[in-house]
Amino acid sequence: MKVKKVLCSKALTGFYMDDKEAIKAGAKSDGFVYKGKPVTPGFKSIRQPGVAVSVMFILEDGHMVYGDCAVAQYAANGGREIPNTAEALMKLVDKYVAPYFEGMDIKEFKSTAEKFDRYEFDGKRLPASVRYGVTQAILEAVAYDQKLTMCEVVLNEYHLPLDLTPVRINAQSGDERYTNVDKMILKKVGMMPHGLINNVEEKLGTDGQIFLDWVKWVTKRISEIGEPDYKPVMRYDVYGCIGKAFNNDLDKVGEYLIKVADACKPYEVFVEMPVDMKSNEKQLEAMKYLRKYLDDAGCRLKLIIDEYANTYEEIVQWVDAKGADMVQVKTIDLGGINNIIEADLYCKAHGVLAYQGGTCNQTDKAAIVCANLAVATKPFAMAGTPGMGVDEGVMIVSNEQDRLLAYLKAKQEGLLR
Repeated sequence: MKVKKVLCSKALTGFYMDDKEAIKAGAKSDGFVYKGKPVTPGFKSIRQPGVAVSVMFILEDGHMVYGDCAVAQYAANGGREIPNTAEALMKLVDKYVAPYFEGMDIKEFKSTAEKFDRYEFDGKRLPASVRYGVTQAILEAVAYDQKLTMCEVVLNEYHLPLDLTPVRINAQSGDERYTNVDKMILKKVGMMPHGLINNVEEKLGTDGQIFLDWVKWVTKRISEIGEPDYKPVMRYDVYGCIGKAFNNDLDKVGEYLIKVADACKPYEVFVEMPVDMKSNEKQLEAMKYLRKYLDDAGCRLKLIIDEYANTYEEIVQWVDAKGADMVQVKTIDLGGINNIIEADLYCKAHGVLAYQGGTCNQTDKAAIVCANLAVATKPFAMAGTPGMGVDEGVMIVSNEQDRLLAYLKAKQEGLLR
């Protein structure tokens, strides 16, 4: 199917961009915003509106397919690109993407996405956000041409078996840590509650007690209002704050993680980014040390790496080094969505769990495309995005997965001819 025209438009995201370093340094909240000046390059304020651009391919029969370029909530942190503006992204699309694709006959997703993702325009690759959105449009174009779902295109081109097992969905609490936990329990999300523990004084406690008390409350709350068969996997993201509270004394961090594991019993528990050592080498060394510390103590709390495993190449490095029990495959950071597929599959093939994450600061379309990828590749869990309100993101991703599974099951049973 030939691309007749490439258009783009501004889009709203499901959340905001936050200067994580300013927040971790103690910026005080003021309603929904933060007081003070940003400290990370590219930020005009500590919290600012999210940025997205829809890239539309108008096909030769007049049909429109599209993907959404978006920038992560914590842009310019842990190796990520600095915040961009919609206007700047649209200029890149008009200058480079439109002439690249207009007139192209797109027959296959994998080869087309890989070539575009790696292509250097004026000597460099386009920003990850642009490659992320454009490759979504490529996948939808191929699915439309072949009269298949996006999931089926991935299954076919990557030679994957059809597995109708649902992928558990992870929900994020945002700062509404109590109300949103209740929502997660009522909707029986498979992985929760995230926590957004990105500030030591207000959310973790200088001795870790604030966070520990909340973890205990979450565990108790599940038994209080949850159905008897509800057994979620617990995932807490602490953005390096445990290390910050204990001056990156890894023995003290390990001792504290054991307390967190005890507070989560009987549930399986993962902690993401317990420390942030500010470099990939030091982060890898610290995470391996903590894993051994926990193993020696007989503690099966599992560790997740997020920052420093942003690209496919970095994910491979972390998997090969066994630096964490789980890698967050941060969809929005990998550029082309072909890299998400490859990262999910590489983790699984090498005995490391994959959490196909993303960002609360993306769009509904990006979340739907990523749900198709997860149904095909079967990571341990996928993110219920966008937003931090639980209901919206979980609804979008869960509904897309359930539609896909019902459709694929009917096809498998020969009910659709």
